Amino acid sequence: MGLHEWLVMPFGLTNAPSTFMRLMNHVLRAFIDFSKTFEIECDASGVGIGAVLTQDERPVAYFGEKLSGASLNYPVYDKEMYALIRSLETWQHYLRPKEFVIYSDHEALKFIKGQHKLNKRHAKWVEYLESFPYVIRYKKGKENVVADALSRRYTLLTTLDSKLLGFYHMKELYANDEDFGNMYAACENGSFEKFFRYEGFLFKENRLCIPQGSIRELFVLEAHSGGLMGHFGISKTLSTLHEHFYWPQMRRDVE
Repeated sequence: MGLHEWLVMPFGLTNAPSTFMRLMNHVLRAFIDFSKTFEIECDASGVGIGAVLTQDERPVAYFGEKLSGASLNYPVYDKEMYALIRSLETWQHYLRPKEFVIYSDHEALKFIKGQHKLNKRHAKWVEYLESFPYVIRYKKGKENVVADALSRRYTLLTTLDSKLLGFYHMKELYANDEDFGNMYAACENGSFEKFFRYEGFLFKENRLCIPQGSIRELFVLEAHSGGLMGHFGISKTLSTLHEHFYWPQMRRDVE
C-alpha cells in the first residue's frame, strides 16, 4: 500500500532538497572511466523517479526527481519512459559519444515503441531517445535494486514532505536522539551495518528511521485510523508502519 493512501494530514507542499544528490555525484564522478561502457537503470514509483548510471555495475552517478503536474498522472509505462528521458537529459554529455546500455524494469520502451501510432509525447520521447547510441536489455524489477530503492526513498521523503508541515526539520533530531544518535554519527562518512543517510535522513535499509517524540505517535495514529480507508487493527497498523518506517519497540507503541 502506498504511503500517500493513509497519510492525509492537510499540510503544505515544498520541494525536497537535492544537496545530497549533488554531493554524491561530485564524489562519484572521480570513478568514471570513459574507456568503459555506461549503463543506465531507471525506475518510477508514486511521485518520484530515480536512475543510476553505472560502469561494471558500480554506481558513478545518481539521479532523482519529484514528479509534478501532468507527469504525476502518467500511466506506469509513461513514468518509466519519462525516468529514462530525464536521465538521458541529465547525463547526455556522458552518453552521446559511445554506445551504452539501458536496463528497463517495466519494458516501457517495448510498449511505447510497439504502438502503431504514437501520440505527440511518445513521439517526442522516441525521437530524443533515437538520437543516442544505445542498446537495451530488460531486467526484472527485483533485479533492478539500486534504481528501485532510489526512487522509493525519494518517493517516501517527497510524500511525507507534502503531508507533514516542517517534516524536513525532523532530521535535526537524530544527532541527540537516544535511539539513533550514535548510529547517525556512525553513518557520517558512509553506511554502517544496515543504516545509512539519505538527504540527511537516517534509513535502515529502505525504511525511514523515526526519532523519539510526538512524530511517532502521529504515524501510529494515522496508520491505525487508515486515513480515509477505515479503521485498521493492530496487525494491519504494524504492517503498514513496518513497510516504511523503523524505530525500536514499534510493536509496543502500536499496541
